[in-house]
Amino acid sequence: MTGWSAGRTLRTVLVATVVLMPSAAIASPAEISAFDAVDQFIGTELDTTQNKSNDAYGNTYPGASVPFGMVQPSPTTWAEGNANVGQKGGYEYTASLIRGFGMTRHSGTGCTGRFGGYEFPTIPYAGGLAGGVLPSSPASAIKDYYLPFSHANEQSQPGYYGVTLDNGVEVELTATARTAVSRFDFPKSGDSTLILDVSGPNNRTFGSEVFVDAATRTVSGWMYGTDVCDVGNLYKAYFSTTYDHEFSSFGTWTDEAMTVGSTHAVKSTTDTGVDYRHDTGAWLTFPQGAKVVAKTGFSYVSVANAALNRDTEVGRDGFNDVKHDAKKLWKDALGTIDADGGTSEQRTKFYTALYHSFLHPNVREDVNGQYLGFDDQVHLIDRGHHFYKNVNFAGSGWDAYRSQVQLLALTFPQVANDINRSIVALTQQKGTWAPGAARMQGDNYQVILATLDDMGATDYDRAAALASMKATQTLPATKTTRSDGYQYFSTGLIENAKGDFATSRVLEYSIDDFAIAQLAQRLGDTEAYEYFSGRSQNWMNVFDPVSKHLIPRSRNGFDRSFDLRVRDDSAGRGQFNQSTGYQYGWLVPHNLSTLVAARGGIAESTIALDKLMERLDAGAYTQTGNYLSNQPAFGTPWVYHWLQAPAKATDVLYRAVSEMYDVSPSGLPGNDDQGALSAWYVFANIGLYPAVYGTGDLVISGPMFDEITINPAAAPSRKIKIKAAGTASGARYVNGLRVNGKAQTASWIDSTFLTEGGTLDFTMKSTADSWGTGAADVPPSYTDGADARNNAGTTPDGKGNLGSLDLSDWSLSRTSLAAAGVTPGATVPGTSFTWPTAEPGKPDNWIPHGQKITVGGSGRTLSVLGLSTNGPATGTAVVTYTDGTSQNVPLTLSDWAANPAAGETTAVTLTGRNNVNGTAGTGTFRIFASAPATLDPARTVASVTLPANTDKGIMHIFDVAVS
Repeated sequence: MTGWSAGRTLRTVLVATVVLMPSAAIASPAEISAFDAVDQFIGTELDTTQNKSNDAYGNTYPGASVPFGMVQPSPTTWAEGNANVGQKGGYEYTASLIRGFGMTRHSGTGCTGRFGGYEFPTIPYAGGLAGGVLPSSPASAIKDYYLPFSHANEQSQPGYYGVTLDNGVEVELTATARTAVSRFDFPKSGDSTLILDVSGPNNRTFGSEVFVDAATRTVSGWMYGTDVCDVGNLYKAYFSTTYDHEFSSFGTWTDEAMTVGSTHAVKSTTDTGVDYRHDTGAWLTFPQGAKVVAKTGFSYVSVANAALNRDTEVGRDGFNDVKHDAKKLWKDALGTIDADGGTSEQRTKFYTALYHSFLHPNVREDVNGQYLGFDDQVHLIDRGHHFYKNVNFAGSGWDAYRSQVQLLALTFPQVANDINRSIVALTQQKGTWAPGAARMQGDNYQVILATLDDMGATDYDRAAALASMKATQTLPATKTTRSDGYQYFSTGLIENAKGDFATSRVLEYSIDDFAIAQLAQRLGDTEAYEYFSGRSQNWMNVFDPVSKHLIPRSRNGFDRSFDLRVRDDSAGRGQFNQSTGYQYGWLVPHNLSTLVAARGGIAESTIALDKLMERLDAGAYTQTGNYLSNQPAFGTPWVYHWLQAPAKATDVLYRAVSEMYDVSPSGLPGNDDQGALSAWYVFANIGLYPAVYGTGDLVISGPMFDEITINPAAAPSRKIKIKAAGTASGARYVNGLRVNGKAQTASWIDSTFLTEGGTLDFTMKSTADSWGTGAADVPPSYTDGADARNNAGTTPDGKGNLGSLDLSDWSLSRTSLAAAGVTPGATVPGTSFTWPTAEPGKPDNWIPHGQKITVGGSGRTLSVLGLSTNGPATGTAVVTYTDGTSQNVPLTLSDWAANPAAGETTAVTLTGRNNVNGTAGTGTFRIFASAPATLDPARTVASVTLPANTDKGIMHIFDVAVS
């Protein structure tokens, strides 16, 4: 084979290194096979009885596709009435009309009425044409051509969809990676017409063009429009279709003008504020009763590439040939996890979830290796690899990083690796970590890359990835795509007044930084590891030790009046994205033991978590219950492992799979978000979950099948065998575990097990015992950085964007400090304090949240060097002596613009301060030595724990001294 392809021998050029593997073992007669268990209608119906708006809906589709394919030919439905139900732009089971059959589909997205995809829909029309012209222009009367249908006349299986419409036309769809193959069997009486709504995708279009070449029976064209959610992501798509029948007649329309015999129509503008949907298209008529096969190549590069994709992948093959090959690909893909046993319902739910998990991401390169990069330039992919552009695109990975990408790492290591290669391409082509505008917060691609890296996806430029993280996720925050990145990088928090889900963003950004730190550690970059580890603990800045909750914080202190049952407060200032404060209250996956201790310990935390689990899927509207069908709560069942109660996690998971999921069309409890929810379901069933995002650590729960074999595609050395005999007969609790033959009570395994493969042999019982309940059995908590300085409060003159002391973008001037004799690493004149050695842009003081500072020596007094903003601020420090005794020490620091309080002294007086915009402000500002606190002179100080809380404002401490 030469070049990128030779003929059509590799129709699956998509997955030549992905799913070319033996199928799963043939199931016993009593056991429904993995392929037959898939029900593509699960998740297609909105459950209007739930308190979750449009989110109570999988938003899946029953169309055709191959794993990770570029195209997903599928029906799209329409129903009059409630737009949330019938007019979403996907497939709604309660609808009775089909809009047509389009080329692509985003599985499981939200954004009612603004779904992406569905390019170039075809509508089979069996009505009459007057003079060869359609009865009305689709530009203004597209609904006239919608197609009544009945579910009784539908059939589907992975890689295939068929329906006999009420107008008598039988429609069948199948696909290769980049080509849709459709068969339209018209009734013997009546006209046979295909309407090509070239400008008819789900979202707004700004231009389209169509060409009809009757001599070659080819129609081609393009559209230009906006993608899912319509948040500013624009794209252009191309198609080329050949038909196996001559055209009896044809025509095109532009707006209301319909012209018989026209071979060309175009309407386009550079104005992206318009909507040209349905304004251009073509129609083709065929002999009465024709059975027409259409082969449509698709491309994001050009019409020529679309035609090449079609000719290479399909060539002269017939519909049944393509359908057969698609079936083979899906059998192989579903065979990556072989679950033995289970009822038909269990197997249907499990394998449908696995199927949905493999619909995304989608290859974007054509068969010649060309792809349109993140920079909108044409690039050439390295041979043997694939380019993915939509790893949970609308959410920039917000959904995918918690479940779906980890499942791909387990089952399709090469796909996981190519995801990382594609992410590095993003950073090289755009210089950012966001593929486009996103509805969700966080640089989640960093978490995806670091997680997959730890799970073995390391065949990419790791050094370049880390270098990009360091270059973009540090001050002056001019290259980051994190909203309010400057404030977060400077102060370690985002004040509640910023809105836009400020509090949950602090939690998400902390996870991002933890992921960067983990990658840095693997690559031996100690400096970056320490810096980002410190930032990974920024969640502590929004943990309130008084209420023992993660709550919004302002420049004046914690907002304890905020109602954690809601997403917004009464003023509409959103604090928690798509979830409540109670649901987000456990989203510290990398340091849960510290969170548990801060919440009062295991007993109090268990009570709080039990309360959350009283309702597993309550939604996010005035609720104290959980929202397990939405991503921020995905890890909450496994928090019980850190509470030394893994059996409780098992109970929650069994409740979830039975209470929340079923085999009806409404059987998915929430938007599947490109497979994230389905991947969560798979993990719940196999007894493993990637609970520590940024790592390959897997928390262990009871498998829900007697035996499970994970057969990673093209990676037989990573095979995992899970044995849990007795599960099917009710033994749900883990009473023992052997990992590769060695007994283990720890309730987790690290990434080396995943990359090397092995066996997990469970002892399962119907009652729980002590397995996993010991203090040493809990999964890891990563505490590095918890005591580090966390605020960059000093900046060079003219470079105020290298730090911020307060939350209104002001910092101390390093130039003024130097003029006062205060220089890095030197003693502050007239004091016993040492000024921090931090470079510009790096943390130089502590915003206290209970950091433990080593302070050796004996002395009679303790004092700190610092100030407060919006103060004075008062808190209680704890001195710990070397003999184990401790002493509480009250601390107060005055506001930096105020005079010293009684007992406090001014250590440094400065004129002016710096602003983020590069200017300087006037005024006098002070750094104080706190009132000395008397110590026990007979004891030696070992450490000082800074206040866990201050009464108001924000306290800043530059140094601690015993004298």
